[in-house]
Amino acid sequence: MARVKCELNILRQEEIELIHENTLRILENVGLQVPNDECLELCRKAGAIIDKEKDIVRIPSKIMEQLLEKMRGEYEGSTNVETPSRISGSISTQVFVADYKTRTRRYGCLDDVMKGISLVEHLNNIPSSNAVTVPSDIHHTLTDVVSYQKIYEYSEKPGGTYILSPESARYIIEMSKIIGREVGYLLETVSPLRFRKESLEMALIFVKENQPLSIAPMVMGGASAPITAAGTVTLMNAEVLGSIFVIYAISGKINGFYGHGTHSMDMSTLLCSFGSPNQALLGMASAQMAKFYGINGGSNSGLTDALLPDFQAGFEKALTAIFSCMGGTVSIGAQGIVGADQGFSFEQLVIDNEWLDAYNYTIEGFEVTQENIAADLIEKIGIGGNFMAEEHTVKNMRSSYWFSKIFNRNDWDEWRRKGSKTIEERAHEFVEDVTRDYNKRLPVIDERKFEEIEYIVKKAKDELYR
Repeated sequence: MARVKCELNILRQEEIELIHENTLRILENVGLQVPNDECLELCRKAGAIIDKEKDIVRIPSKIMEQLLEKMRGEYEGSTNVETPSRISGSISTQVFVADYKTRTRRYGCLDDVMKGISLVEHLNNIPSSNAVTVPSDIHHTLTDVVSYQKIYEYSEKPGGTYILSPESARYIIEMSKIIGREVGYLLETVSPLRFRKESLEMALIFVKENQPLSIAPMVMGGASAPITAAGTVTLMNAEVLGSIFVIYAISGKINGFYGHGTHSMDMSTLLCSFGSPNQALLGMASAQMAKFYGINGGSNSGLTDALLPDFQAGFEKALTAIFSCMGGTVSIGAQGIVGADQGFSFEQLVIDNEWLDAYNYTIEGFEVTQENIAADLIEKIGIGGNFMAEEHTVKNMRSSYWFSKIFNRNDWDEWRRKGSKTIEERAHEFVEDVTRDYNKRLPVIDERKFEEIEYIVKKAKDELYR
């Protein structure tokens, strides 16, 4: 079978090299603010020039180039070149939950987390059961701990949420060891060019527990980055490479993934835009920069600024995801989001799972064999015949056509007879059907592990809930 092959390029080789050269200039002359003494010392040992008074790490170009060569060697042969990858959706924990019936949103609660766990079990393109919302009915010092608790206890799929403090990180790692699942930490910059001291403290905790670190700088053109796409990409690149250096310095390990969440600011609202065409441009550019460094990369594409699953939502998601993935990125932004992090929608997540299924079906292409050409059958049926009742049709119908659970395929009269439902209504029905007994879910771990998790959470509550 010949899969779809494509390689969209937006940057010429000399432009890639110009971005790279200016990235090295920024890292050497400006550097990164790293407000943690232990991290500063480790960066110094890795070859950086340290300004302890200002907590600045400046990375000489020669040192950065040496690390990049080491990274290229370590990940040689692993990059996606011209065949688009199957993609899946992740979940980014939101503060609000959108109600599609009332067109309102509310603060999320633990019940939403449990419902999300139940729903994700039925979504084949959402491989991780991350907490869909921050449970506002849990004390703020414990929301991440309790979310991990419920995911570990009730989800068949791996998952997690944003880890919010060094104190909670220790309890989450302790729970992960009971379950036997790896738990990582997302070490993000605060653009431009700095880390939070709390983030660095948590990163060190994970390093000492031999747990992985990942990166996702989120520069925003027009706000925390130059408004020009070239300027945005260059600062994005500086934060990606700078983050890779810091992780290598503190852990001795190379983070070989070009991860980021770069966006542009909408100049009419001064809000971060999730769905502008710039996301397609940034996605293609980041794919090329990742290839230049010999690693795979992702982008925050497949998102929208729309607050409903309308034409705007579908168009923006498709435009940005397809251009980005055809350019070579292997991952997209989190799904189920209403607008630019305006909340989580159960219905939107179902719709997103569906378009991901259609995309993955499409990039698989189709197989050309003598049997599939079916010339003998065409001769047999002849002029004016019909292939519907043929054994060949029955045998191949499921592999030769994509069947949707919620997209409309009915004619007008049948659609009217079934209640003239919108895709949002059909998605809502799917949600309610598969999560009917979500509050009756049984633990997916044995009793001993369940009790150990409960004990760890009790310890966390005793320490953190003050």
